[in-house]
Amino acid sequence: MKKYLPIYCTLTLLFYSLVVYLNCLHNSFVYDDQSTIVDNYFIRNWRNFPDIFTQKYFKLSAELTYRPIVTLSYFVDFAFWNSSPFGFHLTNVLIHSVNCIIFFFFCLLLLGNTIPAFVSALLFSSYPLLSESVNAIGFREDLFAFLFIILSFLFFLKSRKNRYFLYYPLSLFCFFFGLFSKEMAITLPALILLYDFIFHPFSKKNSDIQTANPFILSRISFLKSEFFPSYCGYVLISFFYLAIRFYLLHDPMESEIQSPVQNPFSNFLTMTHVLAYYIKLLFIPSPLNVDYVVPIATSLAKTSFWLSALLLTATGIVTFRSKQKNNYIFFFFLWFFITLTPVMNIIPLGNIMAERFLYVPCAGICAVFGTLLTKGTALLPSSLKHNNNNKTSVSTATYSVSLPLLFALLFLISGSAYITLRRNTDWKDELILWSKTLFVSPNSARSHVNLGNAYEKRDINNAAFEEYKNALKIDPNDADLFNNIGIYYDKMRHYEDAIACYKKSIEIYPQHTRAHNNLGVIYTKQRELDEAIQEFTKTISINHFYPDAHNNLGIAYYRKNIMDLAEREFRITIEMEPNHAEAHNDLGIIYNDSHQFDNAITEFQTAVKIKPGYANAHMNLGALLLRHKKDKDAALFHLRESIKLDPQQDQVAGIQKLIQQLKQAK
Repeated sequence: MKKYLPIYCTLTLLFYSLVVYLNCLHNSFVYDDQSTIVDNYFIRNWRNFPDIFTQKYFKLSAELTYRPIVTLSYFVDFAFWNSSPFGFHLTNVLIHSVNCIIFFFFCLLLLGNTIPAFVSALLFSSYPLLSESVNAIGFREDLFAFLFIILSFLFFLKSRKNRYFLYYPLSLFCFFFGLFSKEMAITLPALILLYDFIFHPFSKKNSDIQTANPFILSRISFLKSEFFPSYCGYVLISFFYLAIRFYLLHDPMESEIQSPVQNPFSNFLTMTHVLAYYIKLLFIPSPLNVDYVVPIATSLAKTSFWLSALLLTATGIVTFRSKQKNNYIFFFFLWFFITLTPVMNIIPLGNIMAERFLYVPCAGICAVFGTLLTKGTALLPSSLKHNNNNKTSVSTATYSVSLPLLFALLFLISGSAYITLRRNTDWKDELILWSKTLFVSPNSARSHVNLGNAYEKRDINNAAFEEYKNALKIDPNDADLFNNIGIYYDKMRHYEDAIACYKKSIEIYPQHTRAHNNLGVIYTKQRELDEAIQEFTKTISINHFYPDAHNNLGIAYYRKNIMDLAEREFRITIEMEPNHAEAHNDLGIIYNDSHQFDNAITEFQTAVKIKPGYANAHMNLGALLLRHKKDKDAALFHLRESIKLDPQQDQVAGIQKLIQQLKQAK
């Protein structure tokens, strides 16, 4: 039985983690998924893949920092699933399940006992704070960072026991991939140093007996001796990554990130609050929130600061006292704080607090809980024993779970699973997500904007406009917000107001491609074609992989009667996005005007096949089938479809006249 116990635990973890997140598979794309997946034409064609390794990456990938491993996964997902959110969500859930299993084997190797390792991984698989990283496709980088951190650490531990020349290179490769998934992986060398410092056995060799701290000197001596065989590879890879990250492939837009905290003292006060709230969430994961509005602290004379400081002090005391009882718990407590360091706004962050930042740190707390709930504090030795071959031997003490602890364990696991299952439903679609978020965080400008976007997509325009106005009261300098208000005015045909909003958006953020494109569309409607061409050209100069901008530029050229340039832009659009129905329809119009009727029919048919609800394509196809093919039945079908799909279109009178003539002819 003991021989197969790890296998049973692995299968249980796989089943349990899949069940906990099963109800998220039919969720739609939400939050950053819109820019990362839905509007990201870069990932739709493998011919774009080489640009991952160039400076173009930042304009094309919708990523602010260099994360090629994550972007590669989007290429693969799109190849399999196209634009289906189910497949992308399935990938996230599977990565999380693999993470749980690998975390189990990591804890098993470290702790030397199956039960606490299994309980730790079981808690990790359903911990509510991790639901954001699993549910949001755009936050997949946290899943990958954890995957490669744990794999790298696992291979490092195995390299200490046997097959150094196999496992050590594997550890370095995983560390490399982790860094290019998310910056948080840079904490791995610190975790390895911490592990060696805590668990290396005390020895008076090479230490001065008269010194006050021979214990510490012994460990420092060991760390120095291990620099070249153990640590040098991680240091070199870290320097290579930093050179890539900040010099060779650095996004210039990153320097424009405005942290809400303006000075180091205010940052210290504010992040003290944030860290204390993170600790509160570890024990009471409610209310969960997509967009935390963190008040910026500027003074020590605040009760909230001293309460936060008191909580952190108590946590620190518990952490360091745990070393006297159990080195494993001490190590995993420090794991939490070390892996959280990169997101403590040392380098300015747009969001200074988010649940997704806790995906890697939470593993340490889950291991603490797993050890405590299996009475690990009493049974695990305070340090590892080492034999002459420097191989770790683990205490043979058996773990037993008392009845109260068993009930506590069942309550914690079932409670976590229930909260996570409920939380998954909050991510079902944009409308539900941002409505729930505003309930928890009513002063979130981002939530008002995103809820407005959700209303706008459902043509609930008045409700959308109200949300935009609410957001404007909170943040009057949001470029996206002015772009969205411009879209509303455009729908209402208040074109001058729309132009003013788009220009304001561009004034705030000159690289706003959607605002430039939308402004060009308004100019095209008003027949200000030179201005329209200028805006579309600007859009394309910022982001060449923007099919809508190319197609809109083609329309502007067509209306200026520059047919060769119009055809070129329509073809570029189709090359980038073969399923761009509007480009096929527009290219069909070009063919029709040049009397290439068969080609025109093919393009109109393609447009209708891609987008059956495309009224204009049905109209064009019906008219051409009647005039060129004399196919009255097919023409009648498409003309009727056009009227049914859009009874308010400008050509409705002419279409109805054609339909009437066809009926009379029959």
